[in-house]
Amino acid sequence: MAMQQTIQQMYPPEDRWYVLYVRSRTEKKVILRMERFGFHAYLPLIKVMRQWSDRKKQVEVPLFNGYMFVKTNPQQFADIRMVEGVVNFVKSEGKNAIISTEQIEAIKSFIDTGIPVTGAVDTFEPGEKVKITFGALSGFEGELVEVRNDKHFILRVEAINQVLIIDLPSSYIEKI
Repeated sequence: MAMQQTIQQMYPPEDRWYVLYVRSRTEKKVILRMERFGFHAYLPLIKVMRQWSDRKKQVEVPLFNGYMFVKTNPQQFADIRMVEGVVNFVKSEGKNAIISTEQIEAIKSFIDTGIPVTGAVDTFEPGEKVKITFGALSGFEGELVEVRNDKHFILRVEAINQVLIIDLPSSYIEKI
């Protein structure tokens, strides 16, 4: 009973997005199990070209290996951990990591656009904060990671210490 009170005091009672760590290479199976049990889960998938010795094929793979997201409340934590393939909730500062709805929507927008555009201008410096000003990702902010021949726009997902790298022409970004 004391543990129940502690959980209720530590986390907001309403549904929030939490980050789950799942067994690597089982992400697609785990998402199906989560849905079968009625949990609202999200596994970001991207399409990549894979080559075998006899053929090439476009396949969907997880954007973040070993991670997925679940929108839930503290009363369901134990049930979620019982789903086969779920290792645990990702922790941040000793608590289950919460990711904002805005970050989930940003990930979805990134996947929906699939923009692999490149460009080069030398007016930006690594570490600068930038904002996308054009296209479906317009308004999203991030950090420029490297300045080489291409510009890389980074959208940080702090809760899981992962980054999304998007190649954009410099005319699509501005300093903030």
